[in-house]
Amino acid sequence: MNKQGISGETKVETIIKAAQKRFGVYGVEKTTMREIADDLHMSKAALYYYFPDKEDLYAFVVRKEQEEFLGIIEEDLRTVSDPALNLRKYALTRLSYFRKLLNLSRIRLASLYGLKPRIATLMIDFREMEKEHIRKVLDEGKKSGQFDIDDTGKTATLFLDLLRGLRSAFIADKDILIIDEAEFQILSEKVKDITDIFINGLMCK
Repeated sequence: MNKQGISGETKVETIIKAAQKRFGVYGVEKTTMREIADDLHMSKAALYYYFPDKEDLYAFVVRKEQEEFLGIIEEDLRTVSDPALNLRKYALTRLSYFRKLLNLSRIRLASLYGLKPRIATLMIDFREMEKEHIRKVLDEGKKSGQFDIDDTGKTATLFLDLLRGLRSAFIADKDILIIDEAEFQILSEKVKDITDIFINGLMCK
């Protein structure tokens, strides 16, 4: 179905924004198309006109969050020249945006096999794009003599897994993934500390 066009695009964006909010709080499993339609004060039939099923709508929401996050990260890569500072900024930016963009943080790689193939592919591709960004930063640090790394690809994977694991452990017992300001500050300090330890281990002696 063609979802482009001036009037259609505005409606699609409105639907995606509403769905993003509900999916982010309750998850795709506990959200129905009826609830999203009610949030928008529209009929379920009208919602199905734009999106044939819930998974299709969720895929659009996830892709929107991916593009927003990666756009910020790419801008940092262009404007921050110091590799160590770039890694620190990446870690904190990732935490901040994953607090806001809940649908990205809700899906864990271990659960991808239970998702529809389209969504699973989106998440796998996103993880690879994240790893590529980190690898570029590590390559720059290695090239400049700041970092002593044998395999930047493997190190990038380790750093990403470290960040993911720290956040997952922090929210493991929460029914809803939203964290308040006090919790966010605690998690931010943990991210700063683990990132500094990681970077110190990479530095050329």
